[in-house]
Amino acid sequence: MERNAEISILNGMLDACMAGRGGVALISGPAASGKTALLRAFGTRVVAAGALFLQATGSGAERDLPLGVMEQLLLGADLPGADVELAAGLQDPEAAATPVRRDEGALPAAVANVLAGLCGILLAKAREKPMVLCIDEVQHVDAYSLECVLYLARRIEAGRILVVLGESSSFLSENPRFRVELLRLPGCRHMRLGLLSRRGVTEMITARRSGRRARSLAPDLHRLSGGNPLLMCALLEDCRAGRATAGAGPATGPDGTAEPDETDGRPVPGPAFEQAVTTCLYRGDVAIRHTAWALAVLGPHASRAALAAVLETTAEEAHRSLHALNETGLLSADRFRHEAGRTAVLRSMDPAYRTRLEARVARVLHEHGEPATVLVRHLIAADPIDAPWTLPTLLEAAERALADDEVALALDCLRAARDSCPDERQALSIRVALIQAGWRVNPAAGYGHLPELTAAARAGRLGMRDTRTLIGHLLWFGQVDQALAVLDAAAGPGAGEPGPESLRGPVTRAGKPHGPRKPQRFDSVRQSTPLGLAGPPGVIDALRRLLPAARGTEQGALALLATVLDPTGNDDGDSGGESVVVRAERALQGARLDDRSLTEILAALSSLVLTDELDKAAFWCDALRQEAAERHAPMWQSLFALLKALVEFRRGALAAAADSARAALTLIAPEGWGVAVASPVAALLRAETALGRLDHAAAQLSVPIPDAARHTSGGPLYLWARGHHHLAAGRPHAALDDFLVCGELTAACGLDLPEFIPWRSDAARVCLSLGDERRARSLAEEQLTRLRAGGSWARGVTLRVLAATAEPQDRPRLLGEAMEIHGERGHRFELARATEELARAHHELGDGSRARRLARTAQRLMRECGIEPSAHDVPPPVHETSSADTDTDTDTGTDTDTDAYADIGVGTGTAEEGTRQRSASERPWPLSGTRPHVIDELSDAELRVATLAARGHTNRQIAAKLFITVSTVEQHLTRVYRKLDVRRRTDLAPMYGLGARGPQGPAGSRGGTARGHLRAG
Repeated sequence: MERNAEISILNGMLDACMAGRGGVALISGPAASGKTALLRAFGTRVVAAGALFLQATGSGAERDLPLGVMEQLLLGADLPGADVELAAGLQDPEAAATPVRRDEGALPAAVANVLAGLCGILLAKAREKPMVLCIDEVQHVDAYSLECVLYLARRIEAGRILVVLGESSSFLSENPRFRVELLRLPGCRHMRLGLLSRRGVTEMITARRSGRRARSLAPDLHRLSGGNPLLMCALLEDCRAGRATAGAGPATGPDGTAEPDETDGRPVPGPAFEQAVTTCLYRGDVAIRHTAWALAVLGPHASRAALAAVLETTAEEAHRSLHALNETGLLSADRFRHEAGRTAVLRSMDPAYRTRLEARVARVLHEHGEPATVLVRHLIAADPIDAPWTLPTLLEAAERALADDEVALALDCLRAARDSCPDERQALSIRVALIQAGWRVNPAAGYGHLPELTAAARAGRLGMRDTRTLIGHLLWFGQVDQALAVLDAAAGPGAGEPGPESLRGPVTRAGKPHGPRKPQRFDSVRQSTPLGLAGPPGVIDALRRLLPAARGTEQGALALLATVLDPTGNDDGDSGGESVVVRAERALQGARLDDRSLTEILAALSSLVLTDELDKAAFWCDALRQEAAERHAPMWQSLFALLKALVEFRRGALAAAADSARAALTLIAPEGWGVAVASPVAALLRAETALGRLDHAAAQLSVPIPDAARHTSGGPLYLWARGHHHLAAGRPHAALDDFLVCGELTAACGLDLPEFIPWRSDAARVCLSLGDERRARSLAEEQLTRLRAGGSWARGVTLRVLAATAEPQDRPRLLGEAMEIHGERGHRFELARATEELARAHHELGDGSRARRLARTAQRLMRECGIEPSAHDVPPPVHETSSADTDTDTDTGTDTDTDAYADIGVGTGTAEEGTRQRSASERPWPLSGTRPHVIDELSDAELRVATLAARGHTNRQIAAKLFITVSTVEQHLTRVYRKLDVRRRTDLAPMYGLGARGPQGPAGSRGGTARGHLRAG
């Protein structure tokens, strides 16, 4: 394309040659600009015209081969035997070894005789038939062959010889005399091929018939390729390959030819483009290639002065190389047109050469005063540089990279600094910085450094600041004994500035004090988990000891959390919900998220959660998690995702809570969480259990939890969540054990707060299910006394459980207050549970209409929490309804029996609630046995009816207990008899391993009465 003028000139010169007037055509152009394609097209025209077409191609590998190109031309001349022998005889080895030119410029006699003989053969051939000699890549032609070309060019005016030469301008001329002598001949035409214009690119695409969409790609193809035909064809190939890889297959034009693909409407460079760039480089001069490499390594900081210094050449020579690269289309205004071009140039280098080049570039840029952030990228990729400025540069760049959230670059800088540091103490300090910086991305990456650093700290070879950081990481991974040993070594005699005895700390091992403590010098010995600190027992005391040494807003946030966590509610200043919220939000607004502020941010967020400011906590969790994602800090993201999971659970968005907890464990694998892993596992376990997905929940029980997690906030949280799973799976005794141990751990850690974990109310529910009402009431009342003033999530939970131990007439009042608290605070899940309990309470008091309305409300709330009642929990359509069992909802005008639960005990559809709300005497089959195979044929609704019938309940009693009509009970029993092949209800008892029992059930069981069944939940 855009070569019509050149083709016209060549055709005219061919016509003149055919008429007896020879000529010379020199075609110049950058690498891959289409010279070879033009010569081939012209060759086809020559052959069609009946002329003798002799062609040859120069090669850098044969440049030192005398007369190599002349040999190629003669081989194609179809010479008779005599001429062949003559040509062979003329190739005298002695003459070939003689320099082509003497100093004064005259040809040696031996060389002149050889050239005259060889050219004479061609001239004689031209007298027989018009001849076109075509030599491509003439810059690589050997000196003897060039002299032959000049010899012929001087004698073609009266002959029928046309010499056509193709020359790459991407080479710096090493034989200017040849060009000068050639171009001064009167019959010589010099044609310069440029790159394609945008119009030429469009014509080229159209000529290839690449489809109707191709024209719209022309501007981008021209911008990326600069009009270089080779690069443009490579881009089209990448576009087609991209579409095929995507699975759609290449789109086709009207003639079936593949259309180019694009991403977001633009072509994307790929492997073909990279190969084309490499081809352009290696088809050019070696000096130009080295210039391209240096330019690619220098990147955006490539001034001409720096480029010349790196190349160790003059500015003029660097300018000539840049000009050649601009002509090729690789550059535009001395810059790569696309980052893909620069990447391709970098990949074309030998790795060993590149490391040497990176080192040279680093030295040059340092001499030119470039900042550390620029130098460091070259230092990392370079061979080690033995210079005093390299280590400070790496450390400065690491600090700057962390501030700019380029953690990967910071880690690379620190690794390079560690490897090049000759001082042992400084190398240890760099290792500490490595694990500290890597904590943002994955704390587990620094675990391998801890043994060596611990040994160094105990030997006194680690500075105070690094010792504080090390202790924090040891605690994060549960190595409490190692942390205490390091602290002892740092605080012992000779370990720097001694501390006053009054600061002797309470951190103990086996009840013994461990030397003087300096909280003001070890104020960073803390690793926050969302609701407490990872470390030895005594969180409240530890927080208060840290307050004098904490900084600014951090001091306020830690003081706030200490106030919230303090069971006594003591505060040196304002207390109360509003004050806590204001102080927490002030801390969040005043802190910029970074490694130092993370503690105060988590403390403030935890305060909002514990004070039931869930909407505010959710807002800040989302905002901070988004910021952490934008700043490429997965560990930060995980922490905020964990907190969001706890918030969502309290708000009743159970599926969202599970998703957030799962995200926390996906962003950072469990091994990276250290002892804090108990918290995200507990959050996911609790959410999955509440959703009734016990199989998913059980999978979390296989995640290893370190023993040291018992002394973190996550330890009690995990036991609390596992207790709920045990309870949902029908293991009440195991559940009670977990709840009680949970209480012991919270007390040991100073976190025995119902607002944190209301373990007493959960243990009370288990006691109710086991028939121990007195202990259940005691636990619930004790928890009520430990609550802070005002309504809270924990108060609503406690009132709901306490109502189950109260007399029937007192329950609506307690449950009503619980519902009011949960409604105001937005605790949808707990609101649904309290509503369900209130439905049972009104049912026991004989208010069936209100009970059914509340049951439907509870079911709707459960659905909003993400819990869908199973099909077997939905009652069948009512075919027969007695007047005693029928009621109409005054709000909707619908039959309430149709919308009522099939079983209020499991009406929520959760395995957890269903198990907790059934007493031992009302379970469909004994927990210690297995469900009989024949009973497997029954639906769950039929199974519930059959169970009660086997225990001796009448149809009316069964209907009252299950909130269904008598006729529905009869229909279920009819299907049960048919499936089990029995004739009467007395035949059912043996199938359950039971004797015939009356409504009261076994001795000591409370499950035989309606009150016992409802209060068991």
